[in-house]
Amino acid sequence: MISKEEVQNLATLARLELAPAEVESLQKDISNILEYVGQVSAVSIDGAEPKAPMLRNVLRDDAAREAGDTMAGKEARVKEAFPKREGEYNVVRKIIQKDE
Repeated sequence: MISKEEVQNLATLARLELAPAEVESLQKDISNILEYVGQVSAVSIDGAEPKAPMLRNVLRDDAAREAGDTMAGKEARVKEAFPKREGEYNVVRKIIQKDE
């Protein structure tokens, strides 16, 4: 079991002020957590097959539009439709405001 001094040291590192009852409660809780972590660490996963599917990128490649694409050549008209531009950026009105 973790000692009261170790709990106090952890509380000091976390900048917490603990009452004596909290120290005893945390002493038991932290000991249980460390015991569980020890059980999990003891499990061997050598030779185990992964249960989760492998990650893959589902986004399309960023490529220039081809001539037959329905949006080909329309980018200029979309840019012109914006009421305000700043340099290369289209400016839209703010729809969410923080109340300060």
